[in-house]
Amino acid sequence: MAQEQSSSRLTITVAVMLAVVMQVLDLTIVNVALTYMRGSLQANSDQITWVLTSYMVANVIVLPLTGLLVERYGQRNIMLWSVVGFVISSALCGQSHSLTEIVLWRFLQGIFGASLAPVGQTIMLGAYPANKRGQAMAILGMGIMLGPILGPTLGGYLTDTLSWRWVFYVNIPFGILAFLLMQSVPDGGKSANPRPVDWTGFGLMALGLGCLQGILSLGDQDDWFSSRTIIILTLITILGLLFFVWRSLSVKYPVVDLRLLKDRNLAIGSMGIGIFGLALFGTMVILPIMLESLMHYEAFTAGLVMAPQGIGAMLAMMLAGRLLGKGINPRDIVLVGIVIGAFGTYLTTLYNLDINMDWVIWPSFIRGIGFGLVTIPLFTLAFTTIKKSQQAEGSGIFNLMRTLGGSVGIAVVSTVMSQETQVGWNQMSKFINPFNPAFHHYLAAAGMTQNPTTWQVLGNVVLYSQANMRGTLDAFVLVFYGFLVMIPLILFLKKPPREKDDNTENSPSLME
Repeated sequence: MAQEQSSSRLTITVAVMLAVVMQVLDLTIVNVALTYMRGSLQANSDQITWVLTSYMVANVIVLPLTGLLVERYGQRNIMLWSVVGFVISSALCGQSHSLTEIVLWRFLQGIFGASLAPVGQTIMLGAYPANKRGQAMAILGMGIMLGPILGPTLGGYLTDTLSWRWVFYVNIPFGILAFLLMQSVPDGGKSANPRPVDWTGFGLMALGLGCLQGILSLGDQDDWFSSRTIIILTLITILGLLFFVWRSLSVKYPVVDLRLLKDRNLAIGSMGIGIFGLALFGTMVILPIMLESLMHYEAFTAGLVMAPQGIGAMLAMMLAGRLLGKGINPRDIVLVGIVIGAFGTYLTTLYNLDINMDWVIWPSFIRGIGFGLVTIPLFTLAFTTIKKSQQAEGSGIFNLMRTLGGSVGIAVVSTVMSQETQVGWNQMSKFINPFNPAFHHYLAAAGMTQNPTTWQVLGNVVLYSQANMRGTLDAFVLVFYGFLVMIPLILFLKKPPREKDDNTENSPSLME
């Protein structure tokens, strides 16, 4: 009997891990392929990031509905539908031939992928006895961390060897295997009297967040508030979110219970994880574009160079778990993580076009350590003062802010890169003229003469690269300031009680 239970538990673990890793992998595997997708889909560097943000916005919108969907249809059905939808939308992403197509299918992919991690966590908790649930969460946590480590490297290999389309097609065999194994997963979570869904509140939230993403994505190319479209989207965003907040505070069963934000730790912790999402996902956008467009790395090489960030994060998360187990104040761990992450990001603001590979690897590893030391302790602090009965709802708000922060971060970082590149071009181009002595010295040192070809090389190659590097450095500066802004927020968090009342069974998870 025990052997049968162990075998069943192994099948459930493999099925859940396949589904969750497949979803998490898609957050990072696409990054190194963006440069290749940009040319194939005829998009600029600002537009191509919609491939990332559309996926994350869909996650933000659907995440709050996960618990309600499980109450109605059960855990296994939600996992099966999610896996099938994710695989189909992945195949559609791979065959896309325009930016509009791939953004649409990525949005659909995000809708189906949103529930995989939280429902998978619940299934894992149910499959393991109480004394082994910590082990179950550790296994699932390792799977979650495989995304940042394997994503860039695997994406780079597939892009170089086959094409960028295979970063989506690779989901198909894993999805099919996960679907087959999921048949043996016991169903659960279905309620005879499920809570009503506040579709009005959900619609207001989707409208507000969707229009906000539209502002961030279109603002730069439409010159922001000189565009009538941006003004209209801004008005819809403000009204949609204001009515969503009013609705959430006035109904008995809101989609997102904003009343929980009266708790100081949850409110500040959620704000902090939103800023953290900006730093994490903003960095994941900047690096591959810089490595492939400016440093001329192949996609696979860029993925290998980015992998140390994930390795540093995984090691730091293991260390943070040990420190928390020994009773170290999580606020101290978070502050150390912020300082380390800020230092690793500061090193990137010193980049130039002549740096070697070590200058990319070590700052990434240091920054990854900072990310890892922030994540789990900040989650612990956010739920220090909240009641157990409110943890599930609080976890939804916390993870909603994390994903939304990442989505906003990608859009903001892309806008800064695009704008500052143009500013750099305008400022530096005026020095390329025959009356500038430094210009003549540069030509002499480079062995070049003044002719039409010289002007073309200087304009299209040298000036373009320098201007893009300036835009990249300004984006890194924004991420650096993001770390610094977190410091005063963390200082306002209450310290956790000395006695640890909660156990793994009752604690919410980062993956909800």
